[in-house]
Amino acid sequence: MTQAAHDPETDGRVVFEHEENGILRVRYTGDITLDLAEKSGDIILDHLKAGTRRILYDVAGSTPVFSPVALLDEVRRIGRAGGREARFCYLAPENMFTRHFMLIEAAAFNEGIRVKFLSDEAAAKAWLTGD
Repeated sequence: MTQAAHDPETDGRVVFEHEENGILRVRYTGDITLDLAEKSGDIILDHLKAGTRRILYDVAGSTPVFSPVALLDEVRRIGRAGGREARFCYLAPENMFTRHFMLIEAAAFNEGIRVKFLSDEAAAKAWLTGD
């Protein structure tokens, strides 16, 4: 079953698809507002409650229009709900990586949240599944 969310003001979109190995791919496209990120987070929380523990955020086709601090807050909100057995990976092209990603990873790790920012899809899936 595929779910979707949309922001009519920016035309930003989020599509949720279950893949092999229990991974939920969350694909963002267009301009993503904090409001849309939070709405998609609410949907992810529902999936976590249902037992999903592997989330792949595919952000390559998107542009966030909110601050890295707001992203950290969202990582914390979702990560805490997922618990220690959950893993979250952001798949982004290398040119999208910033020092903010490293800081978010480190801050989340310090709180027991397992999150990575990677540019290779195979590596991201392997990390999510523990392979």
